[in-house]
Amino acid sequence: MAVLGTGSIGTRHLSVLSQIPDVEAMAVPAHPYRVTELTRAGFRAVASLEEAVKRGATRCIIATDTGRHESDGIEASRLGLDLLVEKPLSTDAQSAKRLYSETLSRGRKLYVACLMRFPQSMTQFRQWLPEIGRLHTVRIECQSHLPGWRPARPYRDSYSARAEEGGVLRDLIHEIDYAGWLFGWPDAVQARVVNLGRLGIEADEAADLWWEGHDGVHVSIRLDYLSKPTRRIMAAYGSDGTLEWDGIRNAVTLRSENGSSREADCRQTKDEVLLDQARAFLADVPGKGTSGLATGWDGVRALAVCDAARIASASSRVERVLYP
Repeated sequence: MAVLGTGSIGTRHLSVLSQIPDVEAMAVPAHPYRVTELTRAGFRAVASLEEAVKRGATRCIIATDTGRHESDGIEASRLGLDLLVEKPLSTDAQSAKRLYSETLSRGRKLYVACLMRFPQSMTQFRQWLPEIGRLHTVRIECQSHLPGWRPARPYRDSYSARAEEGGVLRDLIHEIDYAGWLFGWPDAVQARVVNLGRLGIEADEAADLWWEGHDGVHVSIRLDYLSKPTRRIMAAYGSDGTLEWDGIRNAVTLRSENGSSREADCRQTKDEVLLDQARAFLADVPGKGTSGLATGWDGVRALAVCDAARIASASSRVERVLYP
């Protein structure tokens, strides 16, 4: 297994893969001069994907900056590797579609690392969802403070701060992914995407989205880089009760119409969630699909929603989502 990109998320992938028996992870830094540094740190490192393939790699995790995902993914697919690309799949839907089409034409598999599909609490949420009856409203919020994300690196120097590849719509696309996955991908979207000038960055600092999913379910999403403490919550309201997910606590609460409630607290660590995703990618059988993983097409769809949200914000109108 090759891991292309050895920043914070790339090294986390490498550490998690080291826990899986019979998996040999190879670090492929974006800058080859880091091979020696990574080797000294205890990783098996090679200078290129070509070298990783020569040493037996058949799969690759792409963990470079978002602006490189399309070119890095296409290079990896041309070398015969199946791919798990860190979210978002690319910078916009058209770029993501090019990557998707390239991997498809070469018979390679493509997935997106939308990690919020893998917490045990999310699995419990999906299992309990039918118990609240017919849905009418879903509210999702993901709010945090960008300067606290990577304390060792100035946040204004990160890809998150750059308008062409960062911003909350791309960085917090997990929420758009699981909303589409659980409640249906929208035909149209309303949105307000803003930079309030609070962080001194070029990218969008906050976004609100609204759409109609399956069976008339109204979905609303709040994303921002501005809030303390961090919140990641989802509430689904139905004819027979309410279901609440807390992604920070890794917990789910079911509140029934008769006033009773049920709660599930999960003890899974962040690395265990990442490990479950890695195992799903490794266990994938060609032709049978992989339960849980976001597909390449899901990645294209999520970015199409983001693209439509920007247009809707600029026009102050409902805009159709154009899935390429």
